[in-house]
Amino acid sequence: MRDLPVELIGVIVQDVSATVDLLHLRSLNRSYRELVTPRTFSKLHIKNSIQSAQNFRQIIGTASLAIHVREVVYDSRDNERFRLPPDNGDSADAVSELEEVLTNAFCGITALPRIESVVLNFWPSFLCQESGREVCENPFWFINRQLTLLHAIHHGMKSSRMTTLSLNNVILPITSYDFVSSLTDSPLSHISVSVVSNAEVSTWSASNSINGSLGALLPPSNPTLKSIVLRSPQGAYHSLATRLSSFYYPSLESLVLENIIFDHTPSFDGVEEFVLRHKDTLQRLELQSCACYVPDSATNVRQWSTIWKRWAAELTSLTELVVNNGDCRYVLLDADQGYIPHGEVSTLVYEDDSSSLQVFKDIIAAGQVAVV
Repeated sequence: MRDLPVELIGVIVQDVSATVDLLHLRSLNRSYRELVTPRTFSKLHIKNSIQSAQNFRQIIGTASLAIHVREVVYDSRDNERFRLPPDNGDSADAVSELEEVLTNAFCGITALPRIESVVLNFWPSFLCQESGREVCENPFWFINRQLTLLHAIHHGMKSSRMTTLSLNNVILPITSYDFVSSLTDSPLSHISVSVVSNAEVSTWSASNSINGSLGALLPPSNPTLKSIVLRSPQGAYHSLATRLSSFYYPSLESLVLENIIFDHTPSFDGVEEFVLRHKDTLQRLELQSCACYVPDSATNVRQWSTIWKRWAAELTSLTELVVNNGDCRYVLLDADQGYIPHGEVSTLVYEDDSSSLQVFKDIIAAGQVAVV
């Protein structure tokens, strides 16, 4: 196998995907190493452990390997549901050491000349360096580690070529981070932020109002950003502290919102106006399981039909609308249960919402564009 023609080696390499197998092939001889190295190191996975972070730092420090890295994925865990553990342990020393190693690693992405994408997945546990066991993390230390890594990656973005940043399981702060707002020359064309739901945060913090602004991790206004995804996959997300009025991206083409709650009264700081502010460029809009907030059961709902009509009249550049009929509802804030469905909305309201959404879709379809 060591003496096979280069062309045949290339065919073999193309059929191998597992990193461990690629590393074995790479160790056979020089021909294999030259063919396998670009594939092996194009996408790096970093576990939430000191050893893995140190390995990553070593790759960054090796120019012949660093040149092939195009995507970095931190702490990917398939089919695992996010859940904040109870505050029942002291992992400060171990977390402090892990944070230091991870910070050095992610600040080093400036040494990756072809980096395009970084994915940060935050889970409230880590692999202990001494025992090799997974250790649940104090929630406050989890948030502190999140802050530390976000700071490190934004430091690296100052001179990096990366264009895509995806953040998953984020607990948003009440106010914007200074290191985010100060990055005025953001290189990003796409950002995706998946946040921890109100219900999960309130269970841990015993507060229904601790959630921060959706804009906390959005880059300052710039002409580079083209795509935004804001998701709360495990439940509704709403923040009374949301301030979006200062954000405007003149090249924004796509916006995806999932489980995001709209304010009862439209304002320049709200999501509804944020969408309209990009009416000249926005081509694709997707809403999944979003809801309108109602202050109390005695207050009339601000119907989705009103929003659909506004957007139909003003979003003239829209070419694709993805909204499931009946998917957008109304919610109340309960002191004990958090955000709950508003059960007193009449059938006529939902029928009007559905009718107005269909008119919106028909208007877009008349332009021979995609409607889902």
